[in-house]
Amino acid sequence: MAINPGYFVMEALSSFRRNWVMSVVAVITIYLSLLLVGVFVVSGMLVNTIVSSVESKVNITVFLKDGAASADVSALQADFDQQHNPLVSGITYVSKEEALNRFKQQMKDSPEIIRQLDTNPLPASLEISLKDPKTVKQVVGQIKADANFAKVVGHPDDPEKDLRYGQQIIDRLFAFTRAISIAEVVLIAMLGLVAVVLIGNTIRIAIYARRREISIMRLVGASNWFIRTPFLLEGMLQSIIGALLAILTLVALQLFVMPKVEVLLQFLHLGLSTAAMAQLAAILLASGILIGLVGSSISLRRYLRV
Repeated sequence: MAINPGYFVMEALSSFRRNWVMSVVAVITIYLSLLLVGVFVVSGMLVNTIVSSVESKVNITVFLKDGAASADVSALQADFDQQHNPLVSGITYVSKEEALNRFKQQMKDSPEIIRQLDTNPLPASLEISLKDPKTVKQVVGQIKADANFAKVVGHPDDPEKDLRYGQQIIDRLFAFTRAISIAEVVLIAMLGLVAVVLIGNTIRIAIYARRREISIMRLVGASNWFIRTPFLLEGMLQSIIGALLAILTLVALQLFVMPKVEVLLQFLHLGLSTAAMAQLAAILLASGILIGLVGSSISLRRYLRV
């Protein structure tokens, strides 16, 4: 016997209307949960963008002593070029004159400081950029172990004085990104659990209200899936409505709020691309459908003995 799919849809809509108070509460909970998840995911994307920008600027500076032999400097530079070290993306020699010019450019708003410089106190240096900033400790260890390093620096017995790589900043940066990732997972799990429980309660009330009808359906031989399908569709309907509301809210924030924030924080790019927004919308919609199915299934298994 053929089953009309429209029957299940109409039953789901009818149950949604009969239990509209709990249905609305479930939709609002799913909406707020997915909205918070979306806001947190967007925040994570923006933080990752900022962190990636900072990480791209992480490099190692080797300060050279005055009078260091050119051959020794060239030898150290050759040891850490791209061809000899796979962890390095580039190495640049910065002369004393270039270092002074950079300093003057940085301090152009404080000319009194520049006027007090009678001589050039800045050393020449080698600036080493990395392919992966997480390898900074490994590359620093290689630099310290290089025989040419001791020949060109002023403190071979205390190499940290001749190196600059912002280790504390790097450690804090990586710790911060790890904390953000963990918090993201925990928040999503908690909000998902709340939504699942609420949908389950809504379906349980719907089952209780239709207990007589369900008993009759059992007596006439209705299959388990015939009884369960409308309830599953009801849970999905609640989740889809909540997900769509969350997506529309995030799109509105992107269109109307983000531009105003970017005006205040011009040094940060806070907007998301259309592709990123579409991906986020797909994730929220899929998450909503999954939450609806899981919540309905749990309630059906527990309260509908068929």
